[in-house]
Amino acid sequence: MMRASLLFSFLVACGGHKSEPATPPPAPEAKADEHGNMPVEIKQFHEVLAPRWHAAKGPDRMKSTCDAMPDFNAGATAIAKAVPPQGADSTKWTDSAGNLASALQELDGSCKANDTARFETAFEAVHASFHAVMEAAGGPHEAEEHKM
Repeated sequence: MMRASLLFSFLVACGGHKSEPATPPPAPEAKADEHGNMPVEIKQFHEVLAPRWHAAKGPDRMKSTCDAMPDFNAGATAIAKAVPPQGADSTKWTDSAGNLASALQELDGSCKANDTARFETAFEAVHASFHAVMEAAGGPHEAEEHKM
């Protein structure tokens, strides 16, 4: 009788509710996407820049970066042609895109001259200009985190 009573109590307490399948918590991301809502042109430029910027300084980094100049230039052109993101200051957007293009010209010159010291200075200017584009788009600016 006691068993029947306990079983009945259990069924009454649990029987009226559907149980939801347990869902695992979302997997933690290794790093938050700092470019979350950025325009696709910025994300694409970042995909070219990031692996080279974060590579160890030296001849391999310079070669990889210089070899990617067509991709950098295409990315900067895409940014310059893009409509400024909603809420962005269009003048700041245009100016920052122009500064990025100028920085890339200087970087290309250092590549053609095979000048390592000039390359590092020019590559830093490209990186800083890219972050200015991100700021103009209304995105985060974490240049300190990205310094080499």
